[in-house]
Amino acid sequence: MSTAPIPFAFNGVIIRRDESGRVSLTDLWKAAQSPKKKKPAEWLARESTQELLEMAQSLITPKMGQLELVGSQAGRYGGTYAQQTLALSYAKWLSPELHLAVNQVFFERQAEEKSPDKILDRAEAAYRRRGFTDAQIRARFLGKATRGRLVSVLARHGVRGASGYRNCTNATYKPLWGGEAADIRQKKNLPQKANPREHMSEKELVGLHLAELLAAESIERVQARGNEQCAAECRRAAQSVARMIVSHEQDGKPGLPDPQ
Repeated sequence: MSTAPIPFAFNGVIIRRDESGRVSLTDLWKAAQSPKKKKPAEWLARESTQELLEMAQSLITPKMGQLELVGSQAGRYGGTYAQQTLALSYAKWLSPELHLAVNQVFFERQAEEKSPDKILDRAEAAYRRRGFTDAQIRARFLGKATRGRLVSVLARHGVRGASGYRNCTNATYKPLWGGEAADIRQKKNLPQKANPREHMSEKELVGLHLAELLAAESIERVQARGNEQCAAECRRAAQSVARMIVSHEQDGKPGLPDPQ
């Protein structure tokens, strides 16, 4: 099964690409502040664009097989999509600033395809700009992999709807940190829609990582099914980690016996 390329953003607008890598001209137009006389259809109707398409037919089409250079998708999230080189041409017609930004992103993505470590470098740089410490970055990378595995397990075991995944997340948070996501935001004075994971200490992130790892293994081992059973396994795994953390913090305190 093919996977859609990772999108990017400009002026707060996500520039999507379809599973074949074609870029949304509609999103580029929105990112350029939706100029009235520069919609994708008007660019495609230009004589210079038609000449470009004719040249592209012989130079690019053979490499794309049966896929069209320009295509449309219906629906709420549809729009006009075009092969990357054509999208760059459209971006240049829309705005020099947009053209340079999109061009840079395309070069970065090409470099990352040849050397995947560059993806991690870019993510690390982004976290540093947001004030993450080295320890938090390491824990965040580790946690994202574990979270991805847990989400995949939840999907395979019948968790459905946003509320189902949210209940599993809160079932993990509550034993560890004494409250659900909303409570954590309140304790840390975070905005209503902030991601609590991005404001956790290294210890909090590692504890969460371990709880989600144990939950994924437990759900598969006992063959839990559905929202309630999977949330129960998430809660049980988090309770085990919470007890371990409490026990560790108590070790060595005056008046407490050494663990046997």
